[in-house]
Amino acid sequence: MKRLLPFIKLLSPHRNWAYLALFAGIITLITSIGLLAVSGWFISAAAVAGLSMAATQAFNLHTPSASIRGFALIRTLARYAERVVSHETTLRLLSSLRVWFYQKIEPQAPSNLYRYRSGDLLSRIVGDIDILDSLFVRVLSPTISALIVAIVLGGMLWWLAPVLSLVFFGLFLFAGIVTPISVGWTSRRMAAKIQKQQALLRSNLVEDLSGMADLLIYGAQAQHTRDRLAESDRLLRLQEKMAVISGASTAILSFMGGLATLTALYVALPIAQSGAFSEPVLAFIAFGVLAAFETLQPLPLAYQMMGKIMEAAERLLQVSEAPAAVVFPDKPAPRSSASTITFVNISFTYPGSKEAVALKSINFTIAPESTVALVGPSGSGKTTLAHLLTRFWDPDQGSILVGDTDLKTLNEAQLRSMITMVSQKGHIFNRTLRKNLLIAAPEAEEAQLQEAIEKAQLSHFVASLPEGLDTWVGEAGSQLSGGEARRLILARALLKNSPVWILDEPTEGLDNRTRRRFTETLFDNLAGRTGLFITHTPEALAQVDRVCFLENGQVSGYGSHKQLLADNPRYRHFIGSQ
Repeated sequence: MKRLLPFIKLLSPHRNWAYLALFAGIITLITSIGLLAVSGWFISAAAVAGLSMAATQAFNLHTPSASIRGFALIRTLARYAERVVSHETTLRLLSSLRVWFYQKIEPQAPSNLYRYRSGDLLSRIVGDIDILDSLFVRVLSPTISALIVAIVLGGMLWWLAPVLSLVFFGLFLFAGIVTPISVGWTSRRMAAKIQKQQALLRSNLVEDLSGMADLLIYGAQAQHTRDRLAESDRLLRLQEKMAVISGASTAILSFMGGLATLTALYVALPIAQSGAFSEPVLAFIAFGVLAAFETLQPLPLAYQMMGKIMEAAERLLQVSEAPAAVVFPDKPAPRSSASTITFVNISFTYPGSKEAVALKSINFTIAPESTVALVGPSGSGKTTLAHLLTRFWDPDQGSILVGDTDLKTLNEAQLRSMITMVSQKGHIFNRTLRKNLLIAAPEAEEAQLQEAIEKAQLSHFVASLPEGLDTWVGEAGSQLSGGEARRLILARALLKNSPVWILDEPTEGLDNRTRRRFTETLFDNLAGRTGLFITHTPEALAQVDRVCFLENGQVSGYGSHKQLLADNPRYRHFIGSQ
């Protein structure tokens, strides 16, 4: 239960709504019991009064009938209020849970999140959080309400006869504690299995939908369909077992309610015959006890869900409690006026990796307003080095200096304003062109947007669109060509206007003509900026100031492109093989 404390604390800001929902629920239950109990007493008392003319004339018809109408009206209003307020509480809690989880995982991106499948993360954000919002409505609220109702009815029975109250409490507590706990204990492992199976099915469905085109091309969709159906069948079998447990618990509670009613009547009958109270009160006792046991019906399902809730909490905490790979200082560091970037003895191995180190003893400098190309075979550490500069990870050894300021001393706002990345994998959101641009500069005016697309040589394309910048670009920019998508990413970088640019193979996958034109555009906009350019294209290498040649995570050469071609045979061989 300790694992649920972080989530129970999230209810604190909404406690007034929770109290109101709980109060309305308790009033609903009490008036329901009162309506049934008073109705039973009224009918019985009226029948007894009808046996003699004197009793009929003395019988008070108006007070109990008014009480019944009052209970019915209050129950209706309280039920409506309870539904409205409970939903409001649930939605507020759901919002808090999602914001809390996002705030926990954002600092971990991308260093800690790459180990999770996207479908698995989606399942945690949607499915697990949806289950956790049941903690109040389905577990806490029914449990507290049933306890308070028992105290109220038990107090009334104590006033009639203490032994009645003791009998009621004994059976009520036995049914209300033993049955739900037994159900929860029996189904906990199964509920956890259901939660994991649902998460697996969601993850695989998301992955299959993302790769549907490839499945169709290779004719693999039939096998994947069979796999998903098999997973669905396993889930259904688990759910059927849970349904059997749920049905059995409902039957047990119904039996306990009937047993408690008969036991209460058995104990109360001699007391009524002794003259302690009239015979119609027996109906009040019977119907009151029977109705009180109805408040226990939600509890087995609630504690059956505890397995799912605990598993959902564990899955969320597994992600949220992971230590962030990078921690930024709160206060901004004094910035050096120089914009020289220096890599000093950098070594790095990916966390949990059993492979060789990704980078080893990297030393080189990028002069202010110059561009250095990172060149090397796949897996040589080029992108890793760029990610260290953006502080997606921190090096295991060494430091990165901006002027004479260690990169680790910059707070996040300073670092993000200083560096922009233009990548072949830059994400284009399923929004309009305008909204994709405004991600970099939310306050940018129309003139600034037009200037950015003009510099990125995207203006003619935008002008040809009927809706201009308000054109929807589709999922991952599916409505754009490769060149248009890269220019959109470039325009977004221009809006940010950072002094340092990282270009991670931005021309990869483009045809030769588009690649050359886009490279020219890139270098036109690199003027006055410091650049780190991951590339192996000849038109880019001919324009950079220096080249850093990486092999197996180490620097194998550093100098101008022409110098390395002349003096470094390994570099010359690599360029010739491209």
